[in-house]
Amino acid sequence: MKLNALTSAVALGVITMTQLVGCGGETLKVELVDSTSSSTETTETDTTADSTADTTTETSTNESLTSLQRVLANEDETSAANCESDTDIATLVCNVNVFLATLSEEQQASILYNWSDSTAKTTWSNLPGVTRNGLKFGDLNDEQLTAAFNVLKAALSEEGYKDFFGTLAADDYIGTYDASSTTTTTDTTATDTAATDMGTPPEGFTGTPPEGFDSGTAPTGAGPMGGSDTYVSDNFSIAFIGNPAADDVWMLQFGGHHMAYNITYLYGEGYPTPHHLGAEPKVSFQVHEETYSTLVDESEKLQAMYAAMSDAEFSYAYLSGQSFSDVLMGPDNGSGVMPTDYPTSEGILVSDLNADAQAKVKEVMLAWINDYSEDVAAPLEAAYLSVEALAQTYVAWAGDETTGIDVDTDGTYMRIDGPRFWLEIICQNGVVIQNETHYHTIFRDKAMDYGNSL
Repeated sequence: MKLNALTSAVALGVITMTQLVGCGGETLKVELVDSTSSSTETTETDTTADSTADTTTETSTNESLTSLQRVLANEDETSAANCESDTDIATLVCNVNVFLATLSEEQQASILYNWSDSTAKTTWSNLPGVTRNGLKFGDLNDEQLTAAFNVLKAALSEEGYKDFFGTLAADDYIGTYDASSTTTTTDTTATDTAATDMGTPPEGFTGTPPEGFDSGTAPTGAGPMGGSDTYVSDNFSIAFIGNPAADDVWMLQFGGHHMAYNITYLYGEGYPTPHHLGAEPKVSFQVHEETYSTLVDESEKLQAMYAAMSDAEFSYAYLSGQSFSDVLMGPDNGSGVMPTDYPTSEGILVSDLNADAQAKVKEVMLAWINDYSEDVAAPLEAAYLSVEALAQTYVAWAGDETTGIDVDTDGTYMRIDGPRFWLEIICQNGVVIQNETHYHTIFRDKAMDYGNSL
């Protein structure tokens, strides 16, 4: 079937046309959103999908279920697309085309952006309740939602997909959380009690969170009791910037509260940063009759890394006189440019650590690198963990010098800073679960965020 342009959108100058390269099949005419340009051009191409997407879209087969619940109910169909290939990028692109073919003409216009749109590339946030690029999961019907999750499963490793899934589950969990009670409408392995502290940074903190990151205060209408309108897996979004093809340049974005994936593909080579994940709760919890443990393994590796240092090494890694209320290198807020305000490298060089601590630094770095498909992760591992790179990589921490690394203490801050590799983790007072800390993390590549393509 051939999908025609949206006449009204073109007339307004907000839509342009681009090519979608697939594995062969029917011809689609696809429109791209451009947040900065009013030009239009038309291209047609092929895709493998044999779709008869309706021009009107039902948002959900069962509106009483969250997006995550609908995916769980259709779990057998996640991976149903026949897209297995010899390369990860070919498998991913096939899944993208299958997903796009399930969408109506109007939906395609909302999810596809021009490659030249640097504003769209750099538009992402940690916050709930903000406008994101693309389509919300809650606005997709069951077939479309399943196809979207197949895209994300193809882009991530098994461990990465678990973190993605767990972050969605966390919002469904805190969306029903009531701090006035020791129980919630869903079960949890953690014991939660009421608290009146709204989670603001302690007196004397000098670290200022980047614009677009929450600093430990609940959004209007949320906390100490969560709200299903604010925190729910329906609010997470997916978008594409550029032409999703193995031999072209494009970007996959998906995110929501405590989540931002920005994976850029340059002719088949992937660059998965900037990447933000947060975790509230930071412990294992149960929701929808499943148990989730977002960032628990990563946290354990971080704590083991610092524990492996000698007293002298640990002391040398301390950022004396510095305190933090959030990560430094957070959202770029649609700036359209690469950040240039990384702080001067401080702490202790990995090459100056004992052998056990050095090995554990690598384990931490790999925990973030290996969240992605092997084709993406392998080149990054070679670049970040080379002898030359590690000789210029620093490990640092901040917080209470007396208690050391205590993830249950607000303001505990951890960092790995290499020539390209940048990782920050901060422990903040909870926004919804206010008697516990939660995590903000940011993984960036100083040279290759957004594929260095802004």
